[in-house]
Amino acid sequence: MNTGRESRLRVIEAVFMLTSEGNRVFSINSLAAVTRGEYTEALKELIEGGVVSRINNKYLKVTVPRLQLLIMMGNESVINHVSDLSWSEFEEFISFIMRQEGYETLRGVRLTMGDLRGEFDVIGYRGSIVIVVEAKHWLSISGSELETIVSKHVSKVKALADNWGKFTRKVKLSIANASIYPLIVTLKTPQLQSYSNVPIIASHQLPSFLENMEYLKGNILYFKASQVTLSTS
Repeated sequence: MNTGRESRLRVIEAVFMLTSEGNRVFSINSLAAVTRGEYTEALKELIEGGVVSRINNKYLKVTVPRLQLLIMMGNESVINHVSDLSWSEFEEFISFIMRQEGYETLRGVRLTMGDLRGEFDVIGYRGSIVIVVEAKHWLSISGSELETIVSKHVSKVKALADNWGKFTRKVKLSIANASIYPLIVTLKTPQLQSYSNVPIIASHQLPSFLENMEYLKGNILYFKASQVTLSTS
């Protein structure tokens, strides 16, 4: 007989495997078959936690990004099932977490900025704070690769700050005195946690990072309109 925790993990994994990027709906019968009937209490927890919602007495729907299910199971599950996630689902997870922390979000914004044409995976904004996320759907990234990723991302974000008026007109936003922070988010804990004062965090660290943004922002790289500001206080 499974313990309560084992049963819960088994049900979460079953829900993940029974769904896909294009279809978040699964049936009670299929869940019962995969878990051999041991699903009732764990499913109740998922419903109460807002992870799953009932459609009717036969079907349910996952109401969070599927990556969140893997994170609920632990890092080993992220490694085992990452091939079942798309780049889009990874960006969806980042956007979802940012909205939970009070940010509005934009995804896949393209902007020509002088000689540079940039695409931004996820942009989150709350008040005058703007976080520009480069999402890396990779499990293993070397330190040198991360340095290159950060350097390219910083160049794009600086160009965004320099072309802020063009950007805000394109996306129809009015954000005065924006402070624009570059951020790298990877699937699992990266080799580097920071490079050139740019944070590099794992997907499961994103909620905590955003919750502590008010305390962290004085020590990380950011750009103001048309100028770069680096605070090390």
